[in-house]
Amino acid sequence: MNGRVTLLGAGPGDPELLTLIGKRRLHEADVVLYDRLIDPSLLAFTSDKASLVDVGKLPEHHKVKQSQINQLLVDYARDGKNVVRLKAGDPYVFGRGGEEAQVLEQQGVVFEVVPGITSAIAGLAAGGIPITHRDYASSFHIITGHHKKDGQKELDWGNIAHQEGTLVFLMGMAQLPTICRELVAHGKEKATPVAVIQWATQWRQKMVTGDLATINDLVARHHISSPALIAVGDVVKLSAQLNVSRPLQGVHVLLPYSKRQRLFNQLVDRGATADFYQRTAKQALTADLTVVDQAPVLLVDSIAAYQQFVNQLVNTGKDLRALTGKKIIALNQVVARHLATAGLIADGVLAEVNLPTDYVELGGEKPLTTGGHFLPLYQKAPHPRQLPFDLAEFNAVVFPSTDSLNDFVLALDDSQRAQLAGLKAFTMGPTISAAATKLGFQEVIDCRSEIKETVKAIEEEFRRD
Repeated sequence: MNGRVTLLGAGPGDPELLTLIGKRRLHEADVVLYDRLIDPSLLAFTSDKASLVDVGKLPEHHKVKQSQINQLLVDYARDGKNVVRLKAGDPYVFGRGGEEAQVLEQQGVVFEVVPGITSAIAGLAAGGIPITHRDYASSFHIITGHHKKDGQKELDWGNIAHQEGTLVFLMGMAQLPTICRELVAHGKEKATPVAVIQWATQWRQKMVTGDLATINDLVARHHISSPALIAVGDVVKLSAQLNVSRPLQGVHVLLPYSKRQRLFNQLVDRGATADFYQRTAKQALTADLTVVDQAPVLLVDSIAAYQQFVNQLVNTGKDLRALTGKKIIALNQVVARHLATAGLIADGVLAEVNLPTDYVELGGEKPLTTGGHFLPLYQKAPHPRQLPFDLAEFNAVVFPSTDSLNDFVLALDDSQRAQLAGLKAFTMGPTISAAATKLGFQEVIDCRSEIKETVKAIEEEFRRD
């Protein structure tokens, strides 16, 4: 039975610019073939069992040839796999998606195309440039600056130079001097505004603006290189007015992935670029729940332990009424808040109560206290994959829990561990702070456990910097 191939556009870089169907297809995928320019955070949307294949290409150097990629798509699909070909931008905007689709159709492979937001539009918007504007441009033209080497004809510069509207060149940095020279030679004024935007929508975004006469010098002076897009036209003038600045602009933060993404949302809304790493999956353990029957107090280590407890309770034909008359103690305020969200109000937190000797601790693989009876409810699966980031590219990492800190460390290789000393760690509680310091972080900022207070602490820290 054949599988399906999805040619999926990842967008210009910001992981939140992925479409909803794109996120769903990544989660469903058995195999993901991904490009160099995609944000590695997107790989956290895949399942633990998915195979990830890096087929990234550098200018003038192809890690995997296009013909090999085509064959991989066909072979995986014929093995019955759901395959995602994850491309930066949109598959059909200079992404060779059309060529891949032709091969799949010719080979009888079921395929679909999920569009992505092209950097030709979103990249300009990230620099405060509307690609069209009634006062400046009523059309736009997207042009590739990169050509096949087998005799493809040159661009029709006479036609391009006389087009009304905005010109956007993708993959054209190596040809920037040629682009400027040819546009002027075929009728464009030297004073025509030009913007060059590198890594649009990402934390490392850089932009310079000038005109056809000055842009090459400005690019060299500010060390702008690929990947970048080139915008030519009067709309570039609007950048100074419309390029919005926010308090955490340029700050790059790493977070654990969660479905609710509340911390992620608040940080990116303040201008930060937040990437996330995959959490380790939890596997349920069968527990003897009869030890709970006579226990006057239950200590809950984590919301995961509580959820597993409730699942097993229901499987035995009981429900939360079995907890009537028992005191529920949360490990800390974070766990207490999660329990409240799940419909259970804790009677206190561990630091504020004295536990009796006959309490039961609901937890994962090992107890966090030394008394009472420990009931292990889950164990962690082997960590799915290595952290796909160079930690030197981040300003900070945030740990909402000790569990998330442990998941992070499990995903590191030796070179990444050596980078911890240069990374700020924001920890949402004193226990997490102590663990982070022990693991090698030299700058640990202990925040209160509330998300709002953590975001405030991050803003204050980087405002000082």
